[in-house]
Amino acid sequence: MRILVTGSSGFVGHALMDVLMKQGAEVRGISRQAGKPWSMQGDLLDRDQTVRLFRAFQPEVVYHLAARTALKGAAAGFEENVVTTDHVLDAVESTSSVRRAVWLSSQLVNRPGRLPAADTEYDPPDAYGESKAEAERHIRLRDGGRREWVIGRSTTIWGPGMSEHYAGVIRMIARGLYFHVGRRPLYKSYSYIDNLSSQLQALAFAPADRVHGRTFYLADSEPISLRNWTDAFAEEYGRTIPTIPVPIARTLGVAGDILSSLGRRSPITSDRVRNVLTEYVYPTDAINAVHGPTEIGWREGVRQTADWLKTRSGARSPG
Repeated sequence: MRILVTGSSGFVGHALMDVLMKQGAEVRGISRQAGKPWSMQGDLLDRDQTVRLFRAFQPEVVYHLAARTALKGAAAGFEENVVTTDHVLDAVESTSSVRRAVWLSSQLVNRPGRLPAADTEYDPPDAYGESKAEAERHIRLRDGGRREWVIGRSTTIWGPGMSEHYAGVIRMIARGLYFHVGRRPLYKSYSYIDNLSSQLQALAFAPADRVHGRTFYLADSEPISLRNWTDAFAEEYGRTIPTIPVPIARTLGVAGDILSSLGRRSPITSDRVRNVLTEYVYPTDAINAVHGPTEIGWREGVRQTADWLKTRSGARSPG
């Protein structure tokens, strides 16, 4: 089977390409970065180029993973995410070989923790979430490019190769700079990268009547206790994480806001405290029915991730 992956040089794209190639699929990626033998260099903002690449490869399945995540309210980045989706829709429509497209969206089409009553309800918390919500609207409006289509909403993705944003939290744990906020376990739906790649693979190969036109939350089958998860990383680094009361954490967050407003970096801000205290548990029954329960548990994921980080500078075990 010929499979095309946009954003193939990213965290998720790279992991998915690995899974698909091991399965024996003929895989190509589209990326702005050149050099990989399986990569076609291209810019999804160029509609005509995107269409030409699709027609040249003649894929049967398309994954659209490419996205700009750190928008910070930038109008250009917002448009980039929506326009690239439109261009991939154009390419899907114009390439007769395509039978199914898998569109990767985000939990942030709604505020963390909010479960909408319908797939078309949106309440994004930021510019990135709004861009993904708008992209979903375009996919639905155009019926996925008039092919079989499915939308997967990812949650927090972690594991070897993860972004510096999340790796930085684990580095704080390794250096003894992380603390628990309050004593509640605070459950969250996280996605270990290998589990997410396997779920994405299942969405491409499942019978059409089980996935076409549907939206799935993609996350590990069991939510993670933030306290247990971070404590497990602390054990890997010979650390013990202290706990501070919620009111003190909020006060420190305000102090961090002031430092940030003065141009100084702060490891804690009100937003970060709010994010820690926000629980979000998403339903995984639908994806479990298609894929089955996820295979890699969080403890094994912690071990693999800690091993990966220990090979990188700045995250070695202290002492």
